[in-house]
Amino acid sequence: MHRGIVYIADFFLDHILGGGELNDNELIKMLRGQDCNVELKQSHLVELEDLIKKEDHFFIISNFCNLSQPCRDWLANKADYVIYEHDHKYLSSRNPAVHKDFKAPLAEIRNYFFYKNARRVITQSSFHKEIVEKNLGLKNTISISGNLWSTEFLEKLRQNSKEKKQDKCSILNSKIEHKNTTGAIRYCEEKRLKYEVVANNSYEEFLKQLGANKTLVFLPKTPETLSRIVVEARMMGMSVRTNSLVGACHEPWFELKGPLLIDYMIDKRQEVLDIFKKLIASPKRRKDKKEISIISTFHEGEKYLSGFLENITEQTVFDKCELIIVDSNSSGRERQIIQNYIDKYDNIFYHRISTLEKPTPCLNLAIQKSEANYITFGLIDDRKSKTCLEALLKEIKRSKVDLVYGSVAQTSKDNEKFEENDLKKLFSHSTLDFSRENMVKCLPGPMPLWTRTMHDRCGFFDEVNYNFADDWEMWLRAVNSGCVFKKINKTIGLYLAGGRSQRENNIEQRKEESRLFFKYGHMFGRNFDAYKTYFQQF
Repeated sequence: MHRGIVYIADFFLDHILGGGELNDNELIKMLRGQDCNVELKQSHLVELEDLIKKEDHFFIISNFCNLSQPCRDWLANKADYVIYEHDHKYLSSRNPAVHKDFKAPLAEIRNYFFYKNARRVITQSSFHKEIVEKNLGLKNTISISGNLWSTEFLEKLRQNSKEKKQDKCSILNSKIEHKNTTGAIRYCEEKRLKYEVVANNSYEEFLKQLGANKTLVFLPKTPETLSRIVVEARMMGMSVRTNSLVGACHEPWFELKGPLLIDYMIDKRQEVLDIFKKLIASPKRRKDKKEISIISTFHEGEKYLSGFLENITEQTVFDKCELIIVDSNSSGRERQIIQNYIDKYDNIFYHRISTLEKPTPCLNLAIQKSEANYITFGLIDDRKSKTCLEALLKEIKRSKVDLVYGSVAQTSKDNEKFEENDLKKLFSHSTLDFSRENMVKCLPGPMPLWTRTMHDRCGFFDEVNYNFADDWEMWLRAVNSGCVFKKINKTIGLYLAGGRSQRENNIEQRKEESRLFFKYGHMFGRNFDAYKTYFQQF
């Protein structure tokens, strides 16, 4: 373990007393005990320039709420790092319990690519690991099935376990709402159990008071990744009355208590240290990444596929792209057509779904499979100019905005090439310059190029609530969150009019659009009044 280690966290034990901070502090001491050079960095103080200078280091990322997006992006692209997950920072709510079966809609997922590109996402328990995997669908997660305490502290718990206990329940006195102190009190009162609400400025004194009683009552509202206090109660020989939201309760060792559990956690220290030593000693293999992920989805696309693939592979920067195709149970010659191109190009990836899915889940699947820093649509019935992606890529790198787009011409002729059109009729949703007011139209139109990290910040396309207006909702959500778009002064493609979202009598679509208009009406300025009457009818 000769590499330097940079340990990033929102807070360390010098700043705040918390379960994550206590655990981090012990891991840091253990690594330093192995002669590792461990540099501590509070997340809000980390500068991108600092990271670049330490590209050859190993990074341990603990709580990272205050880590800037540029720093997260750099780590995801350049660094060898693990995320030592202490809660649920992959959700906008940070609380899986608000979702059925703890699984959030993809629109609520955050930091997806930051988790995806980590060498490992290290979880506290099998329960924690299961929830992370359920939401992110990643295979780089591991559970350490425990927490870290110093041997000195564990011996103090051993001493506490020998003390005579009162026939009372201990309740954690916490102002944190999801720790549910009031719920524990109510439980004891309903069951007519004697109880004591325990609090003390000294953590050792707090545990001594906690362990003076026979039982801990702890009924959290949010899934506890492990819950140190529950494990500490068990190590002090206490019984625990809790619910299914405590990660420790799902571990096979939870049946242990007192000295047996303390001995187990002493052994756990070496086990966790060995996990980190192995990761640090074996540097991550970096692979060359493409710059653009072209995401393409369809059902029954045979009519357009040959022309689409010819058009895409003629892009002047196609060698810098990966084409990700998701086929939703087509019945024609789609696989054969695509295979002919796969035989020629090693940057085309074909995924076939055996069931018929709506377009939005397929788009999200393609994004999840993407590897590049920028993403664009590859709609199989549209055609791009040969320099479309080159122009958009150049501008998004130069201007450092979140999304770029250009004007798109409109046609009613199937498989018409861009070069064959006179480009006089433009698709209205691509012509306006970017502003919050102009987002009343579905800017940026059908051919944008956007940063992958927009999804880390804002989530994926909403496949639960929107079927026709999913792209408009995504862009509105992004702009409302502070993302910036930019239009280039160029006609970059040819849009085939008359698709599913262009039917005049599509009432379901109009209702979706109306909901969005009024939800984001605060963005539209004077355009709100200009369009209000139209949307009110739906």
